[in-house]
Amino acid sequence: MTTPRKGALPAITLRSDDFDALDRLVGDLPGSGPAGLLQQELDRAEVCDDADMPRDVVGLNRWLHYADDRHPEVRRVQLVLPREADIDAGRVSILSHVGAGLIGLTEGQSINWPDPTGAVRKLTPVLVEDADPIESAPH
Repeated sequence: MTTPRKGALPAITLRSDDFDALDRLVGDLPGSGPAGLLQQELDRAEVCDDADMPRDVVGLNRWLHYADDRHPEVRRVQLVLPREADIDAGRVSILSHVGAGLIGLTEGQSINWPDPTGAVRKLTPVLVEDADPIESAPH
């Protein structure tokens, strides 16, 4: 599997609640595939409290619009825990390649990220929607 080069990765930020939930999730999984990629992201993330979290950062349970250099249209998705995933409803698992690549990015940042085939694609969040107060409650 292709893994992103450490020096080529943009800075990412995670809410402390998101970090804790994701750290528990990947702690029980093999360190390969999307779980391994997500663990790499957790290892390099800046973690901050809710009060200090910028509004334009992709977080767990946040809806976002993102561009993918392999598809012409901007897509709207919500990053969720695997048990809540529903691709038909736009709810993408954080344990998917796209989910692991987008988490923690800020609007306008891009990351070169592997897809399931190992090919690298450029993912860019273009709009992070305001969190729903119910969904932004601690996990």
